[in-house]
Amino acid sequence: MLSYIDPILFPDEILVIELTKDRYVYPIYKNASSSLFETAENILNIGLIQQIDQVEVFVREPFERYVSGVQTYLRYISDLDRKTSLQFIEEFLFLNRHFILQFHWIMNLVRFNPDIKMTFRTMEELKDATDLTWNALIRDQSLIDYFKENEKLWFYLQLDKVLTEDFIGQTVNMKTIVAHIKDKYPVLYEETIERSRELCAVLG
Repeated sequence: MLSYIDPILFPDEILVIELTKDRYVYPIYKNASSSLFETAENILNIGLIQQIDQVEVFVREPFERYVSGVQTYLRYISDLDRKTSLQFIEEFLFLNRHFILQFHWIMNLVRFNPDIKMTFRTMEELKDATDLTWNALIRDQSLIDYFKENEKLWFYLQLDKVLTEDFIGQTVNMKTIVAHIKDKYPVLYEETIERSRELCAVLG
C-alpha cells in the first residue's frame, strides 16, 4: 500500500449480490446498499466475483450522496467532534467509504475483475430491484452549505457525474470509462487518473 488509508478506502474484501439467478448487483454505500443486501438471493465473494461477466450498479447524484455519506460518518462513525471531523474532511475529502466517490467503488471492483462490464442505473430504477424502501437521512442543510462552495470537491465529483450522466443505461467496462474521460474531460483525466498512473509507474 502507498498510504495507510488505501486499504480503508479500497479494501481487499468486496461483495456482489445475486438478486435473482444470473442477475448481479454491486452495492455501493449510500445507494440503498442495505435494501439490496436484504433482497439478495445470494452474496458472492471475491472468487465468484472474478467469474461473472456483468453487474448492475445503482448510482446516485454525486453531491447529494457525498453529503449524505458525510452525515452518516459524523453521526455514527467518527470518534472526533463534529468541527474537527469536518476540518479533516474539507481538507482531504475522502476518508471513509460512505463518502468516497462512486468512481472509487467501481475502481475497487475492477481490481478483482478487470474485464467486468457494468450497467449503470438510476436510483429511481431501484423499484425494479427491491421492494424495500430506500431510507435516506433527512438532509442536514448545514452540511450542504458547508460543502457547496468547495471547488476541490466539485472537481472530483466530476468523476461521478460521468457515471450518473454520461453512462446511465449503458453497459461498459472500465477501459471505456477511462477513455471517455480522457477524451471528453482532459483536465479531469490529467489531474486524477494520469497523475495516479504516473505515481504507480515508478514502481515498475
